[in-house]
Amino acid sequence: MCRRGSVLIIPINTSHFLTQILIGHIQVMTFYDIPPLQVPHFVTRKALLTRLEKLFECSATTSSPTIVVLLGMGGGGKTQLALEYCRHMKDSGKLRAIFWLDASSRNALYRAMEIIAKRLLPERVFDDPHATVIVVRDVLSSWSDTWLMVFDNLDNPSDLQDILNFFLDSRYGSILVTSHYAGSKELGQQIELDCMEKEEGLQLLLPSLEPDTEELATAEQILTQLGYLPLAIDQAQAYISRRQLHLKKFVEEYERRKQGIMQETPQFWQYCHMLPDKEEETSLSLLTTWEMSLSLLGIGEGHTAKLGDVLTLFAFFHHVSISEKLFSGDDEDTDLTSSPMSIFNNDGNWDHLKFEGAIVQMQELSLLQFSHCNANEIVVSLHSMVSEWLCVRLDKGLQSTFLATAISHLQNYLDSTDHNDYMTQQEALSHIDTICQVVEFRTKSSSFFQTCFTFGRFYKDQGRLEDAERMYNCALAGFENTWGPEHTSTLDTVNNLGILYADQGHLEDAERMYNRALAGKEKAWGPEHTSTLNTVNNLGLLYADQGHLEDAERMYNRALAGLEKAWGPEHTSTLDTVNNLGILYADQGHLEDAERMYNCALAGREKALGPEHTSTLDTVHNLGLLYTKEGLLEDAERMYNHALAGKEKEHSG
Repeated sequence: MCRRGSVLIIPINTSHFLTQILIGHIQVMTFYDIPPLQVPHFVTRKALLTRLEKLFECSATTSSPTIVVLLGMGGGGKTQLALEYCRHMKDSGKLRAIFWLDASSRNALYRAMEIIAKRLLPERVFDDPHATVIVVRDVLSSWSDTWLMVFDNLDNPSDLQDILNFFLDSRYGSILVTSHYAGSKELGQQIELDCMEKEEGLQLLLPSLEPDTEELATAEQILTQLGYLPLAIDQAQAYISRRQLHLKKFVEEYERRKQGIMQETPQFWQYCHMLPDKEEETSLSLLTTWEMSLSLLGIGEGHTAKLGDVLTLFAFFHHVSISEKLFSGDDEDTDLTSSPMSIFNNDGNWDHLKFEGAIVQMQELSLLQFSHCNANEIVVSLHSMVSEWLCVRLDKGLQSTFLATAISHLQNYLDSTDHNDYMTQQEALSHIDTICQVVEFRTKSSSFFQTCFTFGRFYKDQGRLEDAERMYNCALAGFENTWGPEHTSTLDTVNNLGILYADQGHLEDAERMYNRALAGKEKAWGPEHTSTLNTVNNLGLLYADQGHLEDAERMYNRALAGLEKAWGPEHTSTLDTVNNLGILYADQGHLEDAERMYNCALAGREKALGPEHTSTLDTVHNLGLLYTKEGLLEDAERMYNHALAGKEKEHSG
């Protein structure tokens, strides 16, 4: 039966392609999931691309999937080479599917697998991440057409221990991994890449110039200084072009600034390179070119520092898919005037064009990439190393300030927006996960505990119950210490922990939480307050799950009487309790009482929500079950057909 009515307390203020190819009379679905992450000045690394193609072609007859690892330090062009190979294979039509997975963490991998599962089986509901991986494995293993999976940024050694659980075992499959962790080379055949070939580097550094002999020598000197690293060369090119520098002038400025920046940079950000005709390795750093590019932001526009702060704020979110909507819908009641994003607000209205102009400027300097979704909305992505650099270059005080600002934007976004779209939910989860991993996140302020409450609620809604429990317990401890055990925020958290424990099947813990919340709310607000009644309703649901039907009936009747008095008989909360009483009476065998409750709930829901709302259709389905019990099979068939037609219309829409 369909039961509704668990009440979650929310304090106030708180590029894919899917095509169909007809081959004879067989319809073959093809899936190409290739993100739009190409750098502005892309140069095809032909030798590496040819080698990659040959590795996969030579292993096409094996009985297990071919695994190739692109290995090298960050900024070496691994992701760009993988993207170029994917685009080439898509154009060739040799693959039925290409799936791109963010492998930067285990949670990201599970989310990517769930996205794949939903593409392959759009009608299925996936609750268990481990089961989702099995579903994807079973579906793709049954294919007789070739496919490719790309595991991008598999850089965390701890996640390598069970990565084989995510690799699918099929002779028709191919797996491509990008990683800067040396241990990943054990996964399969490897291609190491950090440095570009000289001709490729020159093409990237001088895309529109025909240098003379002297300029060519200087260009080669620059490539040597940059270690022939693609990301560093690309950003140096952007700096030279924007400043219209002669190559020798760039060399002078680079050398002058490098020493000071190196002194401020942690040792792990340096790497060593053996320069020609030198006996010792020289320390180099990508940070030099990033700092020079950052210094150009906003020049001539009067807000240079602010644009640098905007870019830095991005670094405190997950580096992929930072959506404009995180900042454009800020609540008027939330004070974010100190946020760098305030420069894009004109009299309380978000200035999309001004924001777009700033993002375009950042992309021109190779500091980020962006794309559009939903017609006009901008989505930003940073290279993971750029994101980390932007954070570590700050002192501890500024890190805490930027983190607090990012949390405020994210919390405001979670509190003020409906997140019905699956991709939107996954992006929000990525940002929450990223923030929760930051040590400075764990402060002891009241705002921190409210953030834990908000994150816990979102985790719970997305089925991440263990993470939700961790956040709720953190919020509860903070509220108890700050405001006491009977404060409304404390009791709201206790109530939500009860719902969480009930969802986990920990019914005794849930009952303990509900009774604590009920006693506190009765004392603070009185027995007839709507928040009190919500917890009464939740206790009714719990007692029903425990089989304590008389206790459940007592709770439901108390909640119903109070809700009718507070909200009226046609309020949706009242009708939820009426529907739940119908289910209870049916379980008790009181079929006439159940029918009376269902008909009352149905009439109210049709009037309040409409005949095709999911809650209305739930009651229609419950009536069908009841009529079946009563032997009224024609009436039951009519109800089932009504519910089925509504559900089919909902899914088709």
